[in-house]
Amino acid sequence: MSSTQGASRQRAWITTAEVCEWLGISRETLRQLRLRGVLQPGKHFRRWGCTKGKGPLQWHLENVEATITGWSRRHLRQ
Repeated sequence: MSSTQGASRQRAWITTAEVCEWLGISRETLRQLRLRGVLQPGKHFRRWGCTKGKGPLQWHLENVEATITGWSRRHLRQ
């Protein structure tokens, strides 16, 4: 585990780059999961900064990881 990944595990909300690195997925995959409603605002991601809803996203690593794992298992069975 890299030092970046270790630091990410200690914080609840992390950047898009960090969550992609930790999970080994692309930004586009993360974006598609968000747009399809697999990942939901408040639980999996939030916007930060005072930019009227257009700020960068932060991700809750543990929630995202658990949801993606469960989602991929269900879709592999079909």
